[in-house]
Amino acid sequence: MTGFVNRERELERLEELYGSDTAALAVVWGRRRMGKTTLAIESIRDRDDAVYYQATRGTADQQIASFINDAAEVYPGITRIREEWEPLFEFLAEQDAVVIVDEFPYLVEQTDALPSILQRVWDHTAEATATAFVLTGSAIGMMHEYALEGTAPLYGRVTKSPNGEIEVGSLRFAAAMAFFPEYAPAEQVMTYGVFGGTPEYLRAVSDNESLEENVTRTLLRRDGGLHEEPENVLHRELEEVDRYFAILKSLAEGNRAQNEIAQGAGITSSSLGYYLDRLNDLRIIERHYPVTVDPARSRKGRYTIADPLFQFWFRFVYGRTARYEVYGEDAYADLIEPDLSDFVSGTFEQLCQHAVLYAFGDEHRFVEEPGNWWNGNGSEIDIVAPTNGETLVVGEAKFQQDAVGYDVLSQLESDASLVDWHPDSGTDPDYEYTLFSRSGFTSAVDEAASERDDLYLFTVDDVVGLITE
Repeated sequence: MTGFVNRERELERLEELYGSDTAALAVVWGRRRMGKTTLAIESIRDRDDAVYYQATRGTADQQIASFINDAAEVYPGITRIREEWEPLFEFLAEQDAVVIVDEFPYLVEQTDALPSILQRVWDHTAEATATAFVLTGSAIGMMHEYALEGTAPLYGRVTKSPNGEIEVGSLRFAAAMAFFPEYAPAEQVMTYGVFGGTPEYLRAVSDNESLEENVTRTLLRRDGGLHEEPENVLHRELEEVDRYFAILKSLAEGNRAQNEIAQGAGITSSSLGYYLDRLNDLRIIERHYPVTVDPARSRKGRYTIADPLFQFWFRFVYGRTARYEVYGEDAYADLIEPDLSDFVSGTFEQLCQHAVLYAFGDEHRFVEEPGNWWNGNGSEIDIVAPTNGETLVVGEAKFQQDAVGYDVLSQLESDASLVDWHPDSGTDPDYEYTLFSRSGFTSAVDEAASERDDLYLFTVDDVVGLITE
Protein backbone atom coordinates (compact mmCIF):
# COMPACT_ATOMS: atom_id res chain seq x y z
CA MET A 1 0.00 0.00 0.00
CA THR A 2 1.14 3.56 -0.69
CA GLY A 3 -0.22 6.96 0.15
CA PHE A 4 -0.52 9.33 3.08
CA VAL A 5 -1.88 7.65 6.20
CA ASN A 6 -3.00 9.21 9.48
CA ARG A 7 -0.71 12.19 9.95
CA GLU A 8 -3.56 14.70 9.96
CA ARG A 9 -2.58 16.33 13.24
CA GLU A 10 1.03 16.87 12.18
CA LEU A 11 -0.10 18.07 8.76
CA GLU A 12 -2.47 20.61 10.30
CA ARG A 13 0.33 21.99 12.48
CA LEU A 14 2.65 22.47 9.51
CA GLU A 15 -0.06 24.09 7.42
CA GLU A 16 -0.88 26.45 10.29
CA LEU A 17 2.78 27.41 10.50
CA TYR A 18 2.90 28.10 6.77
CA GLY A 19 -0.22 30.25 6.97
CA SER A 20 1.11 32.49 9.72
CA ASP A 21 1.84 36.19 9.06
CA THR A 22 5.03 35.84 11.07
CA ALA A 23 8.15 33.74 10.60
CA ALA A 24 7.97 30.12 11.67
CA LEU A 25 10.63 27.51 12.40
CA ALA A 26 9.67 23.84 12.70
CA VAL A 27 11.77 20.80 13.59
CA VAL A 28 10.32 17.49 12.42
CA TRP A 29 12.15 14.54 13.91
CA GLY A 30 11.81 10.82 14.43
CA ARG A 31 13.43 7.54 13.60
CA ARG A 32 14.00 6.64 9.98
CA ARG A 33 11.10 5.06 8.04
CA MET A 34 8.46 6.84 10.13
CA GLY A 35 7.20 8.93 7.21
CA LYS A 36 8.82 12.33 7.82
CA THR A 37 9.57 12.85 4.13
CA THR A 38 6.04 11.87 3.12
CA LEU A 39 4.65 14.31 5.68
CA ALA A 40 6.88 17.14 4.48
CA ILE A 41 5.99 16.63 0.83
CA GLU A 42 2.29 16.33 1.58
CA SER A 43 2.37 19.58 3.54
CA ILE A 44 3.41 21.58 0.44
CA ARG A 45 1.55 19.59 -2.20
CA ASP A 46 -0.66 22.50 -3.32
CA ARG A 47 1.76 25.37 -2.66
CA ASP A 48 3.70 27.38 -5.25
CA ASP A 49 5.97 29.16 -2.74
CA ALA A 50 7.73 26.14 -1.27
CA VAL A 51 11.28 24.86 -1.72
CA TYR A 52 11.81 21.21 -0.87
CA TYR A 53 15.39 19.97 -0.67
CA GLN A 54 16.29 16.43 0.32
CA ALA A 55 19.84 16.53 1.61
CA THR A 56 22.20 13.70 0.82
CA ARG A 57 25.72 12.85 1.84
CA GLY A 58 28.31 14.60 -0.30
CA THR A 59 30.72 17.50 -0.24
CA ALA A 60 29.59 20.91 0.94
CA ASP A 61 29.93 22.33 -2.58
CA GLN A 62 27.77 19.52 -3.99
CA GLN A 63 25.11 20.10 -1.37
CA ILE A 64 24.92 23.85 -1.99
CA ALA A 65 24.75 23.32 -5.76
CA SER A 66 21.93 20.81 -5.38
CA PHE A 67 20.05 23.12 -3.03
CA ILE A 68 20.30 26.00 -5.51
CA ASN A 69 19.05 23.79 -8.35
CA ASP A 70 15.99 22.75 -6.35
CA ALA A 71 15.26 26.26 -5.08
CA ALA A 72 15.64 27.78 -8.56
CA GLU A 73 12.63 25.81 -9.78
CA VAL A 74 10.49 28.06 -7.58
CA TYR A 75 12.70 31.14 -7.15
CA PRO A 76 14.94 31.54 -10.27
CA GLY A 77 16.59 34.61 -8.78
CA ILE A 78 18.48 32.47 -6.29
CA THR A 79 20.99 31.59 -9.02
CA ARG A 80 22.32 35.16 -8.77
CA ILE A 81 23.00 34.85 -5.04
CA ARG A 82 26.45 34.10 -3.69
CA GLU A 83 26.82 30.33 -3.24
CA GLU A 84 26.99 30.30 0.54
CA TRP A 85 24.31 29.12 2.96
CA GLU A 86 23.78 32.42 4.77
CA PRO A 87 22.93 34.62 1.75
CA LEU A 88 20.91 31.79 0.19
CA PHE A 89 18.75 31.39 3.29
CA GLU A 90 18.43 35.17 3.62
CA PHE A 91 17.22 35.46 0.03
CA LEU A 92 14.53 32.82 0.54
CA ALA A 93 13.44 34.35 3.84
CA GLU A 94 12.96 37.71 2.13
CA GLN A 95 10.65 35.98 -0.40
CA ASP A 96 8.48 34.69 2.48
CA ALA A 97 9.27 31.21 1.16
CA VAL A 98 8.45 27.90 2.77
CA VAL A 99 11.81 26.11 2.93
CA ILE A 100 12.00 22.41 3.82
CA VAL A 101 15.43 20.89 4.38
CA ASP A 102 14.90 17.15 4.63
CA GLU A 103 17.63 15.26 6.54
CA PHE A 104 19.25 18.43 7.84
CA PRO A 105 21.99 16.49 9.71
CA TYR A 106 23.56 15.47 6.38
CA LEU A 107 24.32 19.13 5.68
CA VAL A 108 25.74 19.69 9.16
CA GLU A 109 28.12 16.76 8.71
CA GLN A 110 29.85 18.80 5.98
CA THR A 111 29.19 22.31 7.36
CA ASP A 112 29.22 22.09 11.13
CA ALA A 113 28.57 25.83 11.48
CA LEU A 114 25.24 25.54 9.64
CA PRO A 115 22.99 25.61 12.76
CA SER A 116 24.74 28.81 13.86
CA ILE A 117 24.43 30.25 10.35
CA LEU A 118 20.71 29.54 10.36
CA GLN A 119 20.48 31.08 13.81
CA ARG A 120 21.97 34.32 12.50
CA VAL A 121 19.64 34.32 9.51
CA TRP A 122 16.72 33.78 11.86
CA ASP A 123 17.71 36.52 14.29
CA HIS A 124 18.69 39.17 11.72
CA THR A 125 16.51 38.53 8.67
CA ALA A 126 13.83 35.87 8.97
CA GLU A 127 12.06 37.15 12.08
CA ALA A 128 10.83 40.21 10.18
CA THR A 129 9.32 38.06 7.40
CA ALA A 130 6.54 35.50 6.95
CA THR A 131 8.91 32.75 5.90
CA ALA A 132 8.74 29.20 7.27
CA PHE A 133 11.75 26.95 7.66
CA VAL A 134 11.23 23.23 8.30
CA LEU A 135 14.18 21.05 9.30
CA THR A 136 13.72 17.29 9.36
CA GLY A 137 16.07 14.59 10.58
CA SER A 138 16.29 10.89 11.37
CA ALA A 139 19.47 11.27 13.44
CA ILE A 140 17.56 11.98 16.62
CA GLY A 141 20.59 12.76 18.77
CA MET A 142 21.85 15.27 16.23
CA MET A 143 18.46 16.99 15.91
CA HIS A 144 18.42 17.48 19.67
CA GLU A 145 21.99 18.76 19.59
CA TYR A 146 21.26 21.33 16.87
CA ALA A 147 17.77 22.52 17.74
CA LEU A 148 16.00 20.96 20.72
CA GLU A 149 18.40 20.96 23.68
CA GLY A 150 19.04 24.02 25.82
CA THR A 151 22.56 24.52 24.45
CA ALA A 152 21.56 24.05 20.79
CA PRO A 153 22.14 27.02 18.43
CA LEU A 154 18.49 27.01 17.35
CA TYR A 155 17.06 26.41 20.81
CA GLY A 156 14.33 28.90 21.59
CA ARG A 157 13.78 29.75 17.91
CA VAL A 158 11.43 26.84 17.23
CA THR A 159 7.89 28.20 16.99
CA LYS A 160 5.89 27.60 20.17
CA SER A 161 2.32 28.23 18.97
CA PRO A 162 1.46 26.09 17.18
CA ASN A 163 4.23 23.90 18.50
CA GLY A 164 6.88 23.65 15.79
CA GLU A 165 8.58 20.67 17.43
CA ILE A 166 6.93 17.72 15.70
CA GLU A 167 7.89 14.18 16.59
CA VAL A 168 6.80 11.69 13.95
CA GLY A 169 6.28 8.38 15.71
CA SER A 170 4.62 5.05 15.14
CA LEU A 171 1.09 4.77 13.82
CA ARG A 172 -1.55 3.58 16.22
CA PHE A 173 -3.35 0.32 15.54
CA ALA A 174 -6.41 1.90 13.89
CA ALA A 175 -4.26 3.76 11.35
CA ALA A 176 -2.02 0.74 10.75
CA MET A 177 -5.04 -1.32 9.75
CA ALA A 178 -5.18 0.66 6.50
CA PHE A 179 -2.21 -1.43 5.37
CA PHE A 180 -3.92 -4.83 5.77
CA PRO A 181 -7.69 -4.33 5.83
CA GLU A 182 -8.45 -7.82 4.45
CA TYR A 183 -7.13 -9.63 7.51
CA ALA A 184 -9.51 -10.91 10.17
CA PRO A 185 -9.22 -9.13 13.56
CA ALA A 186 -7.01 -11.76 15.20
CA GLU A 187 -4.59 -11.72 12.29
CA GLN A 188 -4.59 -7.91 12.32
CA VAL A 189 -3.53 -7.99 15.96
CA MET A 190 -0.81 -10.55 15.25
CA THR A 191 0.51 -8.60 12.26
CA TYR A 192 0.60 -5.36 14.25
CA GLY A 193 2.30 -7.29 17.06
CA VAL A 194 5.12 -8.25 14.69
CA PHE A 195 5.50 -5.23 12.40
CA GLY A 196 4.33 -2.46 14.74
CA GLY A 197 3.32 0.99 13.56
CA THR A 198 6.29 2.10 11.46
CA PRO A 199 4.81 3.01 8.06
CA GLU A 200 7.69 1.66 6.00
CA TYR A 201 7.55 -1.68 7.81
CA LEU A 202 3.81 -1.87 7.24
CA ARG A 203 4.23 -1.20 3.53
CA ALA A 204 6.17 -4.45 3.35
CA VAL A 205 3.04 -6.36 4.45
CA SER A 206 0.65 -7.74 1.85
CA ASP A 207 -2.76 -8.90 3.04
CA ASN A 208 -2.88 -11.11 -0.05
CA GLU A 209 -0.35 -13.25 1.81
CA SER A 210 -0.58 -14.94 5.19
CA LEU A 211 1.32 -13.65 8.19
CA GLU A 212 3.68 -16.60 7.80
CA GLU A 213 4.42 -15.62 4.21
CA ASN A 214 4.97 -11.97 5.13
CA VAL A 215 7.28 -12.76 8.04
CA THR A 216 9.25 -15.30 6.01
CA ARG A 217 9.64 -13.00 3.01
CA THR A 218 10.57 -9.82 4.86
CA LEU A 219 12.32 -10.94 8.06
CA LEU A 220 13.56 -14.52 7.95
CA ARG A 221 15.26 -14.59 4.57
CA ARG A 222 18.71 -13.06 4.24
CA ASP A 223 17.51 -10.94 1.32
CA GLY A 224 14.31 -9.87 3.10
CA GLY A 225 13.67 -6.15 3.06
CA LEU A 226 13.54 -5.94 6.88
CA HIS A 227 16.03 -8.70 7.68
CA GLU A 228 18.75 -6.26 8.73
CA GLU A 229 16.56 -3.28 9.64
CA PRO A 230 17.09 -3.14 13.44
CA GLU A 231 20.82 -3.67 12.98
CA ASN A 232 21.00 -0.85 10.43
CA VAL A 233 19.06 1.55 12.68
CA LEU A 234 21.32 0.88 15.66
CA HIS A 235 24.50 1.31 13.61
CA ARG A 236 23.24 4.62 12.21
CA GLU A 237 22.24 6.08 15.55
CA LEU A 238 24.60 4.68 18.18
CA GLU A 239 28.16 3.99 19.16
CA GLU A 240 29.26 0.94 21.18
CA VAL A 241 26.60 -0.97 19.26
CA ASP A 242 27.56 -4.33 20.77
CA ARG A 243 26.37 -3.17 24.19
CA TYR A 244 23.02 -2.04 22.82
CA PHE A 245 22.61 -5.39 21.07
CA ALA A 246 23.26 -7.18 24.34
CA ILE A 247 20.77 -5.00 26.22
CA LEU A 248 18.03 -5.45 23.63
CA LYS A 249 18.62 -9.19 23.52
CA SER A 250 18.28 -9.29 27.30
CA LEU A 251 15.01 -7.34 27.10
CA ALA A 252 13.71 -9.64 24.36
CA GLU A 253 14.36 -12.62 26.63
CA GLY A 254 11.93 -11.18 29.18
CA ASN A 255 14.19 -9.26 31.56
CA ARG A 256 12.47 -6.03 32.58
CA ALA A 257 13.96 -4.77 35.85
CA GLN A 258 17.23 -2.86 35.55
CA ASN A 259 19.32 -5.38 37.47
CA GLU A 260 17.82 -8.27 35.44
CA ILE A 261 18.59 -6.51 32.15
CA ALA A 262 22.16 -5.82 33.22
CA GLN A 263 22.71 -9.41 34.31
CA GLY A 264 21.23 -10.77 31.08
CA ALA A 265 23.36 -8.40 29.00
CA GLY A 266 26.55 -9.09 30.92
CA ILE A 267 27.21 -5.47 31.86
CA THR A 268 27.28 -3.66 35.18
CA SER A 269 24.02 -2.25 36.49
CA SER A 270 25.72 1.07 37.27
CA SER A 271 26.57 1.68 33.60
CA LEU A 272 23.21 0.51 32.23
CA GLY A 273 21.30 3.76 32.73
CA TYR A 274 23.17 5.66 30.01
CA TYR A 275 22.39 3.01 27.38
CA LEU A 276 18.75 2.71 28.42
CA ASP A 277 18.35 6.49 28.13
CA ARG A 278 19.71 6.47 24.58
CA LEU A 279 17.41 3.64 23.53
CA ASN A 280 14.50 5.47 25.12
CA ASP A 281 15.38 8.65 23.18
CA LEU A 282 15.17 6.60 19.99
CA ARG A 283 11.74 5.28 21.07
CA ILE A 284 13.08 1.72 20.78
CA ILE A 285 12.40 0.98 24.44
CA GLU A 286 10.10 2.51 27.04
CA ARG A 287 9.75 2.43 30.79
CA HIS A 288 6.47 1.52 32.45
CA TYR A 289 5.24 2.00 36.00
CA PRO A 290 2.25 0.55 37.86
CA VAL A 291 -0.66 2.75 36.82
CA THR A 292 -1.42 3.77 40.41
CA VAL A 293 2.04 5.13 41.33
CA ASP A 294 3.75 8.45 40.64
CA PRO A 295 6.63 7.73 38.21
CA ALA A 296 8.62 10.64 39.65
CA ARG A 297 8.61 9.00 43.09
CA SER A 298 8.58 5.30 42.25
CA ARG A 299 11.44 2.86 41.74
CA LYS A 300 9.14 0.17 40.33
CA GLY A 301 9.78 1.02 36.69
CA ARG A 302 10.22 -1.82 34.21
CA TYR A 303 11.57 -1.61 30.68
CA THR A 304 10.22 -3.17 27.52
CA ILE A 305 11.10 -2.95 23.84
CA ALA A 306 8.56 -0.48 22.46
CA ASP A 307 8.96 -1.27 18.78
CA PRO A 308 7.35 -4.66 18.00
CA LEU A 309 9.60 -5.32 15.01
CA PHE A 310 12.71 -4.80 17.16
CA GLN A 311 11.21 -7.08 19.80
CA PHE A 312 10.49 -9.74 17.18
CA TRP A 313 13.93 -9.40 15.60
CA PHE A 314 15.85 -9.75 18.85
CA ARG A 315 13.71 -12.67 20.00
CA PHE A 316 13.43 -14.64 16.77
CA VAL A 317 15.91 -13.41 14.16
CA TYR A 318 19.11 -12.12 15.76
CA GLY A 319 21.76 -14.83 15.53
CA ARG A 320 19.35 -17.43 14.10
CA THR A 321 19.47 -16.88 10.33
CA ALA A 322 21.49 -20.03 9.65
CA ARG A 323 19.08 -22.07 11.74
CA TYR A 324 16.13 -20.90 9.64
CA GLU A 325 17.99 -21.89 6.50
CA VAL A 326 18.54 -25.39 7.89
CA TYR A 327 14.81 -25.73 8.64
CA GLY A 328 13.89 -24.36 5.21
CA GLU A 329 10.16 -24.19 4.51
CA ASP A 330 9.35 -25.47 8.01
CA ALA A 331 11.25 -22.68 9.80
CA TYR A 332 8.25 -20.51 10.63
CA ALA A 333 6.00 -23.41 11.63
CA ASP A 334 8.64 -25.08 13.81
CA LEU A 335 10.55 -22.15 15.32
CA ILE A 336 8.17 -19.19 15.47
CA GLU A 337 4.52 -20.18 15.32
CA PRO A 338 4.50 -22.15 18.62
CA ASP A 339 5.62 -19.02 20.51
CA LEU A 340 3.88 -16.35 18.46
CA SER A 341 0.66 -16.11 20.49
CA ASP A 342 2.66 -15.55 23.64
CA PHE A 343 4.85 -13.01 21.83
CA VAL A 344 1.86 -11.00 20.59
CA SER A 345 0.10 -11.09 23.96
CA GLY A 346 1.83 -7.87 25.06
CA THR A 347 0.46 -6.03 22.04
CA PHE A 348 -3.01 -7.45 22.64
CA GLU A 349 -2.82 -6.32 26.24
CA GLN A 350 -2.05 -2.74 25.18
CA LEU A 351 -4.90 -2.76 22.67
CA CYS A 352 -7.27 -3.97 25.37
CA GLN A 353 -6.15 -1.16 27.67
CA HIS A 354 -7.00 1.28 24.89
CA ALA A 355 -10.34 -0.44 24.24
CA VAL A 356 -11.40 0.14 27.85
CA LEU A 357 -11.52 3.87 27.14
CA TYR A 358 -14.08 3.29 24.40
CA ALA A 359 -16.04 0.55 26.14
CA PHE A 360 -16.55 2.50 29.38
CA GLY A 361 -15.98 6.10 28.30
CA ASP A 362 -19.66 7.02 28.44
CA GLU A 363 -20.05 5.55 31.90
CA HIS A 364 -16.80 6.61 33.59
CA ARG A 365 -14.29 9.41 33.41
CA PHE A 366 -10.84 7.90 33.78
CA VAL A 367 -8.28 9.87 35.77
CA GLU A 368 -5.36 7.80 34.45
CA GLU A 369 -4.73 6.07 31.15
CA PRO A 370 -5.50 2.36 31.67
CA GLY A 371 -2.30 0.43 32.21
CA ASN A 372 -0.60 -2.44 34.03
CA TRP A 373 -0.35 -2.86 37.74
CA TRP A 374 2.02 -5.01 39.77
CA ASN A 375 3.48 -5.17 43.26
CA GLY A 376 6.64 -6.54 44.76
CA ASN A 377 5.07 -9.85 45.73
CA GLY A 378 4.44 -11.22 42.26
CA SER A 379 0.86 -10.08 41.78
CA GLU A 380 0.09 -8.44 38.44
CA ILE A 381 -3.00 -7.24 36.57
CA ASP A 382 -3.05 -6.54 32.84
CA ILE A 383 -5.54 -3.67 32.92
CA VAL A 384 -6.17 -1.23 35.76
CA ALA A 385 -8.15 1.95 35.09
CA PRO A 386 -8.96 4.33 38.00
CA THR A 387 -12.00 6.57 37.55
CA ASN A 388 -12.99 9.87 39.12
CA GLY A 389 -15.81 8.10 40.96
CA GLU A 390 -15.94 5.07 43.20
CA THR A 391 -15.08 2.52 40.51
CA LEU A 392 -11.83 0.79 39.61
CA VAL A 393 -11.96 -1.08 36.30
CA VAL A 394 -9.65 -4.11 36.26
CA GLY A 395 -9.12 -6.75 33.63
CA GLU A 396 -7.09 -9.56 32.12
CA ALA A 397 -6.21 -9.99 28.44
CA LYS A 398 -5.48 -13.47 27.05
CA PHE A 399 -4.32 -14.09 23.50
CA GLN A 400 -4.04 -17.83 23.96
CA GLN A 401 -5.58 -20.53 21.78
CA ASP A 402 -7.81 -21.84 24.60
CA ALA A 403 -10.99 -20.30 25.97
CA VAL A 404 -10.54 -18.18 29.10
CA GLY A 405 -11.68 -20.12 32.15
CA TYR A 406 -13.14 -19.23 35.53
CA ASP A 407 -9.71 -19.53 37.15
CA VAL A 408 -8.64 -16.32 35.38
CA LEU A 409 -11.65 -14.47 36.79
CA SER A 410 -11.05 -15.81 40.30
CA GLN A 411 -7.40 -14.71 40.24
CA LEU A 412 -8.40 -11.26 38.96
CA GLU A 413 -10.92 -10.83 41.76
CA SER A 414 -8.29 -11.83 44.30
CA ASP A 415 -5.58 -9.53 42.90
CA ALA A 416 -7.92 -6.54 42.49
CA SER A 417 -8.16 -6.11 46.25
CA LEU A 418 -4.37 -5.65 46.40
CA VAL A 419 -4.32 -2.62 44.11
CA ASP A 420 -3.23 0.45 46.06
CA TRP A 421 -6.05 2.79 44.98
CA HIS A 422 -9.05 4.28 46.76
CA PRO A 423 -11.68 6.80 45.67
CA ASP A 424 -11.40 10.39 46.90
CA SER A 425 -14.07 9.55 49.44
CA GLY A 426 -11.61 7.21 51.15
CA THR A 427 -13.95 4.23 50.90
CA ASP A 428 -13.12 0.90 49.29
CA PRO A 429 -13.58 0.96 45.53
CA ASP A 430 -16.33 -0.70 43.56
CA TYR A 431 -14.82 -3.08 41.02
CA GLU A 432 -15.82 -3.72 37.46
CA TYR A 433 -14.14 -6.75 35.95
CA THR A 434 -13.22 -7.15 32.28
CA LEU A 435 -11.94 -10.22 30.48
CA PHE A 436 -10.54 -10.03 26.96
CA SER A 437 -9.97 -13.19 24.93
CA ARG A 438 -8.84 -14.25 21.51
CA SER A 439 -10.54 -17.63 21.81
CA GLY A 440 -13.72 -16.96 23.73
CA PHE A 441 -14.72 -18.06 27.22
CA THR A 442 -15.73 -21.24 28.97
CA SER A 443 -19.39 -21.83 29.74
CA ALA A 444 -18.73 -21.07 33.42
CA VAL A 445 -17.42 -17.60 32.58
CA ASP A 446 -20.26 -16.93 30.11
CA GLU A 447 -22.79 -17.97 32.76
CA ALA A 448 -21.18 -15.71 35.37
CA ALA A 449 -21.31 -12.73 33.01
CA SER A 450 -25.00 -13.33 32.32
CA GLU A 451 -25.78 -13.30 36.04
CA ARG A 452 -23.60 -10.36 37.16
CA ASP A 453 -23.65 -6.65 36.35
CA ASP A 454 -19.95 -6.08 37.21
CA LEU A 455 -18.39 -8.51 34.70
CA TYR A 456 -17.82 -7.72 31.02
CA LEU A 457 -16.47 -10.05 28.33
CA PHE A 458 -14.78 -8.94 25.12
CA THR A 459 -13.54 -10.99 22.17
CA VAL A 460 -10.69 -9.94 19.90
CA ASP A 461 -13.33 -8.89 17.36
CA ASP A 462 -14.85 -6.61 20.01
CA VAL A 463 -11.47 -5.06 20.80
CA VAL A 464 -10.63 -4.32 17.18
CA GLY A 465 -14.12 -2.94 16.62
CA LEU A 466 -13.87 -0.60 19.62
CA ILE A 467 -10.53 0.93 18.70
CA THR A 468 -11.06 1.23 14.96
CA GLU A 469 -14.67 2.48 14.72
